[in-house]
Amino acid sequence: MAVVLALTETMSYEDWLEHRRLGIGGSDASVVCGINKYKSPVELWMDKTGQIPPQEAGEAAYWGTQLESIVRAEFTKRTGIEVTKPDVILQSEEHPFMLANLDGVCEVPDVGTCIFEAKTASAYKVGQWEDSIPDKYMCQVQHTWPLLAIREPTLLC
Repeated sequence: MAVVLALTETMSYEDWLEHRRLGIGGSDASVVCGINKYKSPVELWMDKTGQIPPQEAGEAAYWGTQLESIVRAEFTKRTGIEVTKPDVILQSEEHPFMLANLDGVCEVPDVGTCIFEAKTASAYKVGQWEDSIPDKYMCQVQHTWPLLAIREPTLLC
């Protein structure tokens, strides 16, 4: 079960970065597991403990964020499955270090509630997606999944 740690709809980018420092989010999970080639576990620890300034998103992450709403809309157009964007940071009640910023949530017939992860990639990366979802993204979803059960309307800050 998760609670809403913060509302993000009107939150500044700087405040959002500070809230991310309060725990381990989905995009941090692959770093903790040692399978992220862009950041080491030591860099993550230094970031979370405020020993280094927050790093600006790289080009791929920047464009991925900019294109999220387009990816959600296109998914809905192609599948007929509506995706909602929760503008919140979730925190696990059982494991408070676990945080999540969901790209979206959808109800899939015969499956139920699902996490929607909007991913964009260059055509040069197609080989990484041919056989299965890359491990770093599987870590992200596996970290986030337990937080999907949201106890509303608790707000901790």
